[in-house]
Order: sequence, then C-alpha cells, then structure tokens
Amino acid sequence: MLDGIWGLFLLLPLAAASGWYIRGRHSVDDEVESSPSRLNPDYLRGIGHLVNYESDRAIEAFIRALDVDNDTVETHLALGNLFRRQGEVDRALRVHENLVARPHLSPAHRNQARLELARDYLRAGVLDRAENLFLQLLGQESFLDRASAGLVTIYEQEREWSKAIECTRRLEKIRGYSLRPVIAQYFCELAEDLPADGRRDSKRQYLRQARSAYRGCVRATLLRGALAEQDADWRLAIRIYRQVQRQDADFICEIIKPMRRCYEQLQDTRGYAHHLRELMAATDHVEPHIAFTRLLHEQQRTDEAIAHLSQYLQQRASWIGFHQLLELTEAGTHGGLTGPLVSLRQLLSRIIERRSTYHCGHCGFSGRYLHWQCPRCRQWNSMVPVHDIVPGEQVQQS
Repeated sequence: MLDGIWGLFLLLPLAAASGWYIRGRHSVDDEVESSPSRLNPDYLRGIGHLVNYESDRAIEAFIRALDVDNDTVETHLALGNLFRRQGEVDRALRVHENLVARPHLSPAHRNQARLELARDYLRAGVLDRAENLFLQLLGQESFLDRASAGLVTIYEQEREWSKAIECTRRLEKIRGYSLRPVIAQYFCELAEDLPADGRRDSKRQYLRQARSAYRGCVRATLLRGALAEQDADWRLAIRIYRQVQRQDADFICEIIKPMRRCYEQLQDTRGYAHHLRELMAATDHVEPHIAFTRLLHEQQRTDEAIAHLSQYLQQRASWIGFHQLLELTEAGTHGGLTGPLVSLRQLLSRIIERRSTYHCGHCGFSGRYLHWQCPRCRQWNSMVPVHDIVPGEQVQQS
C-alpha cells in the first residue's frame, strides 16, 4: 500500500506541473508575465499532509490540484487504476465517474474512462452497471476485446453460460485463436445445472455440444459416462470412460473407480484386470498399479501384488506407492512390519490424508477437490491431478 502511495505522490506533482506548463505555454499573457506561476493551494496542502503522514488527506488534495482535461486525463486514469489495484474501489469509482461526467473530454478518453469505470463496478460486485458499460463499449472496435472479456467474467459469475458462450465465440474471432476448450466447459456447466433426477436428454444434448466444441474435453466424457451408469448401461459407460485414456493421461486416475463399478456390475473381474493392464501401459502414474495390486490382494495373491509394486518402485519412486507396499506387506503372510516401519506407514497415512490431490498449473493453487475452473486465478482447464506427495505443499481447501 505504501509503495503505491509514494509512487502516486511522485506521479501527481509531475503531472500537475506538466499540465500547468502546457496551459502556460498557450496563455495570451505568456510574454507579459515572465515570473514563475503561483503554486496551486491544493498542491501545497497536499505536501503538508504528506509531510504529516496524512496520506488520505494528501491524496484528496492532489486530486483537487490536478484539473481534468485532455492533457491530464491519463494521469487521472492511472490514479483510479492504482486505487482499484490497492482495493480502494470507492476512490477508483469517484475518479472514473468524475472523468465520465466531464463534457469536454475526447471520445477516446471518455470511452477509456467508461472501460475503467466498468472494471471498478466489476471489482465492487455491481455487475448490472458493469455489464451496461461493457455493452456500450461493444460498438467501439478498439474496445471490443476488453469489453467482451469483461462481459465473459460477469456471465461466469452470474452463471449465465449461454451468454458466456456467445461472448467467448466473439472473442475467438477478435483474437484469432481457439477458445473451444473453454466453450466446452460452459456446455458442461449447462448440463450440470440441470436437475440430477431428470432431463437426461437435455443433459446429453449439452454434452454432445461440449464434445463438438472440443473433443478433448475430459469433463464431458466423465459426465457422459456417469449418465450411462445411471441408465445401468455398464458396457456403454466402459466404452465412454476408455476415451479418457486418449484425451489426457493425467486424468486416468479419475476413471479407475468408475470402471471398477461397471465391471463389478458385469461380474467381470478379468475384464477389469485387463483394463488396468492397459492403463499401466498407457501411463507411468502410480494409481493403476495400486488398483491392480489391490485387486490381486483381494484375490488372495498378496505376494504377487508385493512383487508387482516392488518392481514398479524400482523404476519410479513414489511415496504413495511405497505406502501401498507397506500396507500390503503388513497384510501379508510373512510376519508383517517391524516397529519402525509401522510408524512410517502410520505417518505416511496421515500425510496422504491431508495432501492435495489437484494442482493449478497456472497459479499454483492446490486443493483436495477437482475444480474445472481454478478458484484462485479463474483459469479453465488448469487444474490437474497430483500423483504423489509434494514436499512442503500448502493445501487450500475449496
């Protein structure tokens, strides 16, 4: 906060002096009056407040000292943006509302002030006013990108997914690159917003549109598989879940439990084991190996399970895999674990219970739940599963 204020104090006097200098050069009395211009009283008061560490009063005095015109509008815009970044939204609103109300500003400056005012309202949560201002700016080509992006943010907050789709498609044309993965997420949101106990045909339609928008949408595949499970169409569900292997190997861990449910309903343990072998061949992540060793253990083949997991751990280190190996060894028939290894297993159990299971590749947010839009940075498709214990991580529950 203090760094920003001191930067402001350096900026405002310079801008004020520049404004006075420019206006002075165009004064008809320029050649008559050669003595220096008298300092603005508000400027002097601001210096006094600054010296007395009265930062709020100093800022107000400097605002009054700096007249608004086309020569100084950029400084006012910078001032308002500084307030908004520091969380002083009320002050940012006052500065930008004052700019918009000025009758003699150029159209470009007035539209820039409208854009910043809309961002102020968005930050303050006054979404209807922000939306109106962004909509006004859609008619200005130079503001089309920023106004459309602002509207997308509003429609996401209001869960107006159809409007978000429309705006994002407009942004695609403006920016010249694909936003289809985001559009697919909006269709998934539409599907999930429908009641859980009905309207399955509408859900399927939205999920088909999500898949049409972006064939690599893992979320749409998982939702389609869940619908097939609800219909007790276990073979269809298995075929759908298999698509995740081709879409994104990082998310293979998300289909292991659903696939097991489906194979259990079909009483096809052999088919489930075959599928796990496919997953182990498709990725080097530990989860399919753990599922396979658990299956072997349930079939009274614990020694085979231990041998399989030991071989995997020789090739790839994994704390979670090592914890599973300790569990299998303790459950085995050769005397179980010694005292120190029991303590280690218990410690790892506590760590695994508290560890984050998903991580945002954009901002670093970690949590235990899968968010398709990161709760911190609001990026879509940035959260991915974490496949092992990460030392020193901080889990943010959300």
